[in-house]
Amino acid sequence: MKDYKSESIRNVAFCGHGRAGKTTLLEAALFNSGATTRLGNVDLGTSVLDFEPEETKRKMSISAALAAVEWKNFKINAIDVPGFPDFVAEMHGALSAADAAVIVVSASAGVEVETEKAWALAESLNLPRAFFITKMDREHADFEKVLQQLKDKFGSGVVPVQIPVGKEDSFKGVVDMIKVFSKVKADDEQIDGASVADEVESARLDMLDVVAEFNDELMMKYLDGETEDLDEGEISEAVATGFGEAKVFPVFVGSALKNVGVKKFLNSIVEFFPAPNSKVYHGINPKSDELVERKVSEPFSGQIFKTMVDPFVGRMSYVRVISGDMKGDATYQLFSEKGEGQERLSGLFTMQGKKQIPVDTAHAGDIVVTSKLANAKTGDTLCDKAAPIKYERIKYPEPMLAMAVTSAKKGEEDKVFGAIIRQQDEDPTIWLEKKAETKQTILRGVGEVHLDILSDKLQRKFGVKMVLGEPRVDYRETIRKSVEVEGKHKKQSGGHGQYGHVWLKISPNKEQTDKPFNVVFSESIFGGSVPRQYFPAVEKGTYETLSQGILAGYPVVDVSVNLYDGSYHAVDSSEAAFKTATSIALKKGVLAADPILLEPIDEITVLTPENYMGDIIGNLNSRRGRILGMDPKGKGMTEVKAYVPSSELYKYATDLRSQTQGRASYSVKFARYETMPDKLAEKVIEEHKAAVAAEK
Repeated sequence: MKDYKSESIRNVAFCGHGRAGKTTLLEAALFNSGATTRLGNVDLGTSVLDFEPEETKRKMSISAALAAVEWKNFKINAIDVPGFPDFVAEMHGALSAADAAVIVVSASAGVEVETEKAWALAESLNLPRAFFITKMDREHADFEKVLQQLKDKFGSGVVPVQIPVGKEDSFKGVVDMIKVFSKVKADDEQIDGASVADEVESARLDMLDVVAEFNDELMMKYLDGETEDLDEGEISEAVATGFGEAKVFPVFVGSALKNVGVKKFLNSIVEFFPAPNSKVYHGINPKSDELVERKVSEPFSGQIFKTMVDPFVGRMSYVRVISGDMKGDATYQLFSEKGEGQERLSGLFTMQGKKQIPVDTAHAGDIVVTSKLANAKTGDTLCDKAAPIKYERIKYPEPMLAMAVTSAKKGEEDKVFGAIIRQQDEDPTIWLEKKAETKQTILRGVGEVHLDILSDKLQRKFGVKMVLGEPRVDYRETIRKSVEVEGKHKKQSGGHGQYGHVWLKISPNKEQTDKPFNVVFSESIFGGSVPRQYFPAVEKGTYETLSQGILAGYPVVDVSVNLYDGSYHAVDSSEAAFKTATSIALKKGVLAADPILLEPIDEITVLTPENYMGDIIGNLNSRRGRILGMDPKGKGMTEVKAYVPSSELYKYATDLRSQTQGRASYSVKFARYETMPDKLAEKVIEEHKAAVAAEK
């Protein structure tokens, strides 16, 4: 591969809904550039970009793939982004590395959920955005209908720079409205211009109406009505300027599967899309914590935006070179979440799917891959030691689907958890946490397909199989009245016996303290009925017994325990005997003190389109939720807040996606504990008793 300078590089992320045709479009681009000798096909399993076994099996992209396309002495770093919502992390990473986004839309399906999400994320990053309407050869393809949908959703800046000739079976080619024509040239064929001239002229005037403001000379001619012989260069310059400022959103069209319109599209990327040397970047100086600028001409810096994990090769780190030149045999400074260090590179290469093409040097703006970095992870910054800089980390959505995870084979739990942790390097939306209270390990993911594919990957890469189940709810126990209770442990079994005797007062504790579970121990022994040396044993027995639960196996909270009397034996008493006596007293006392179960209550915030509001509120009410309020957020979105018991939110992520077609999102934070309804509490207690009986 040639050596490409910054001005000859284009970095483009291809986003959109699943099955819209993103991968097929890039397969055609690779074929036209000569990188492949046949047109890859997703459905036939011959795709260059969907190369992982899980992708081939499901016939869909699950991981962003890099396609380095050489076209007319330019290098287009095209990133194929999965369109299934469970793999949203891939879109966040790809858009952080791109200089523009192309949102691919099916001519038959039109604007879909992930079309809107891709637009919203690219808009939040202020990236230039374009559309490619593909599948014009398919049944029900309707360019005009889809174009109107795009304008309605995304504004008047959406303008076609190409229009199709025919549709469905009669689709013949694509007309470029910027080029001056007498006979319309559709790709490599001449088409009679008379059949589409009126449509072209009308669409051309609409395009000029939007782009003319970005070129003064063009504006004057347009206002004077001189639209017959407009200069092609002026139109091109206006489109490129408006696109670069994210105010003009050009629409391209074609059929990727038939390889129609793809060459014209590649020409347009080279002509209109911004080069990476047109930007100035900002980061933090790690030494002073000050905000600093970094130009492409300054010393090397780059950010890792994606990581692939291979059990044999190790990590493969995808790096966007932000400034300077990156050498394949150099040592660079690393700034990560855990601190700083150094990384020695072991070569650089560019990618065409899984095909690696070695390069010696990568210039500012390029996207390359390096392997075997010891500590670097996604979001980390690499830079020249003499010019340190730290870039803002990539922001990912929080995974909301929580499942309990363990190993299919007993004794292999550590292997499973270790494999998941390694996959976290590849996917930041995989979270793993251990819950001490419930004695479970919780795995969080974006959705059920996300976790299903993770399971397949763990088995393929690391030879381990995980099992998912419903997480236990972290309930609590407490009491509502005070009791005085006796606990005596007396046992004689030859030699020294065991003797411990305590009287405890157990009361509700309404004052918050820093004690574990807000359990407070005190003693008020008078006259030495229990020697001081046994106080620590009684205190330890108190915490241990209450932390294990009395009613249903959950920690007892908000309780004060006072040791006020008891007795001892000069020979047979011991710390162990007093701990046992304390446990006996507490187990009797808590059951006599009007015990209840407390359930955790979460505050949930749902961001939803307004037309789903009624369904959202109804669903939350059915989950014993209490609506706190609704707050309009603009652009047709509303935020709903509610208190909902944690036990009612199991698989809410799946239900919300189904209910709103994936358009809503939510976040959750713990609020407090509340008394659990009696009927539900009885069910939890009975389940605990059954589990204890089964263990015996």
